[in-house]
Amino acid sequence: MSNTSYHTNIVKVGNSKGIRIPKDYLESLGKEVVLEKTKEGLLIRPAHQVAPLKEWDKLFAVANTTLEEDFKDWDITLEDGID
Repeated sequence: MSNTSYHTNIVKVGNSKGIRIPKDYLESLGKEVVLEKTKEGLLIRPAHQVAPLKEWDKLFAVANTTLEEDFKDWDITLEDGID
């Protein structure tokens, strides 16, 4: 899909209103979308999908679990008495 604009009209859909979106636009979004009102208009973007629980072990296996420099002294800071 190219970054081109598409002109459409607002139509009646039951008791609501809707727009017709070309098939290739919809296929690029996936099955679930998020609608956001912006100052420019309406933004339709793919919803972030959370992996099913049964796949989490695979995701954790490839995750980077090395300590970041900022958190290497975490245990020390917990003992300083500041809650």
